[in-house]
Amino acid sequence: MEPRIQYAQSADGVNIAFWTMGKGPALVQMRSGLSPFRMEWEVPEFRTYNESLTQKRMLVQYDNRGTGLSQRDVTDFSLEALGCDIEAVADRLGLERFALWGTQPMGPVAIAYAARYPERVSHLILWCSYARASDVLKSPQSQALARLRDNWELFTDTAAHYNWGWSGGEAARLMAVRTREGVTHETYRAFLGQLLTADVADLLPTITAPTLVLHRRRFPQVSVDVATDLASRIPNAQLVLLEGESGNFTLENEDRK
Repeated sequence: MEPRIQYAQSADGVNIAFWTMGKGPALVQMRSGLSPFRMEWEVPEFRTYNESLTQKRMLVQYDNRGTGLSQRDVTDFSLEALGCDIEAVADRLGLERFALWGTQPMGPVAIAYAARYPERVSHLILWCSYARASDVLKSPQSQALARLRDNWELFTDTAAHYNWGWSGGEAARLMAVRTREGVTHETYRAFLGQLLTADVADLLPTITAPTLVLHRRRFPQVSVDVATDLASRIPNAQLVLLEGESGNFTLENEDRK
């Protein structure tokens, strides 16, 4: 049965849609893409993986501000504003401490939040992410995607296949469709435009939470060197390199729970 959608209001007055599954220690999983919640239930790989996570913990997910079921008419996608969304959901659920999972472009947001609120973040997980957006912008794949941003349909189709791998098939196609439904082209440009100026490298030595840096060896948009540098700068961080090239954690290594 689909989780019940709830709402929390951020400190700057934005309504954030969220849902929970399972019981136990909380894992707040930040959505990397801009596809809405329904993707989690339409794609079997997502649904099965989420259900496996809830066997040992409470999984908390939410739609980013400006996307999906969250309030759409927003323009502030700064690290501070996106951090307010985490805090709003955590406060609404009464979570004193929780594990935080930041994926790809949301990684800098997770880093900034963990550095600012060490008393709340029990563990930090970073998946195919980075501290400096300039590191990801260097890759040929990111530069190629950037040239497609004016063509919304082609851009979302290509980005979905980068995320799922070129063998993603129907799941990648559905992700592209749901992304276009979940966010407008204008909002996406504003969202990504602000995140791609992020640089939280100076905060890395201040992270106190045990940190797991997960990365695909052949992920095209963020190199292994970036992941290695990220892990080396965070005290008490562990780097785990997984095989494959997909930016979607659900496609391989499902036994890692």
